Amino acid sequence: MPLIAKNKSRRYKGRTAEELRNERRARLLDAGLALFSDRGYANSPIELICSTAKVTTRHFYEQFKGREALLQALFLQILQEAGDRILSTLGDEKQNLQDRMTNAVRAGSEYLLEDPRRARIACIETIGVSHDMEKLRRQVVHNLAHTIQQYCEQMARSGLIPERDYYLPSIALVGATLELLVEALSDQGKLSPEDFGRELILILRALQIGAQHYAAPDKGSR
Repeated sequence: MPLIAKNKSRRYKGRTAEELRNERRARLLDAGLALFSDRGYANSPIELICSTAKVTTRHFYEQFKGREALLQALFLQILQEAGDRILSTLGDEKQNLQDRMTNAVRAGSEYLLEDPRRARIACIETIGVSHDMEKLRRQVVHNLAHTIQQYCEQMARSGLIPERDYYLPSIALVGATLELLVEALSDQGKLSPEDFGRELILILRALQIGAQHYAAPDKGSR
């Protein structure tokens, strides 16, 4: 039996191994955000990512299976943070349902455009990468659409819009949002986050007003 027990939580300059791993992961995500948005995903090799993040390639592969895994993690982080803002706004019961939806749309879009690099990763750099990346993108689109659908159904139960299946209109709203983001990015900053949110809200209100004036289709016509 050893006279001195081994320290299971060995520290390096005051930090544990887990803390160092978390720091390296954060630096790699920051490097991915900077490089993928500036140079493009295709022009950002792992060696450059590592040198930018100041980590070794060995440490890179401790965190990610490859460059695409980093892109996926970055994409999910951005969408998670945008989603947190959206859900926080939707959960504000001090506002009526219509205002909550309007403000949630504004909150999500403004988050992505406050740092245009986020929008570029979400809407441009993840396109055409691989079948797996496209599958992930489609899942995110469907998840966002389901959230919108749930609140449309709440509005329908409240008598604000007709009862119907709002899944496809919700998919259309997500698609419109993504295309508007691409347009905002190509507009080189002429469209502010506030202006973008205003245009997106007009589309949302058009969907709501249009639903009030048209009869619900047959359930079997989806």
